[in-house]
Amino acid sequence: MLFNRVGSWIDQWKRQGLEQGLEQGRRETRHLFTRQARRRFGPAIAAQAESLLTAISDPLQLEELGDALLSCPDGTAWLRILHQAQPTPSTGSVPTTTSTIA
Repeated sequence: MLFNRVGSWIDQWKRQGLEQGLEQGRRETRHLFTRQARRRFGPAIAAQAESLLTAISDPLQLEELGDALLSCPDGTAWLRILHQAQPTPSTGSVPTTTSTIA
């Protein structure tokens, strides 16, 4: 009985550690996008982008947003894409669906 409980605790700690690591990676990605937006489009666009990026946690959606950041002609286009992005939950699990960003 105790052995099963300890095994369950270990599994739970592993899942929590994995999710914490994934969330840290998402935070670092959002921070990097904010820095890049600041360099390309200025601090006003970067500040708006930062608040919009906080709602995005899906790794594939973040990847698509990173591609869009590189190809946007100006800050207004970048913000428009961010507004179109669907917020994703960060409730302790990695989302299994992705949205297409036009």
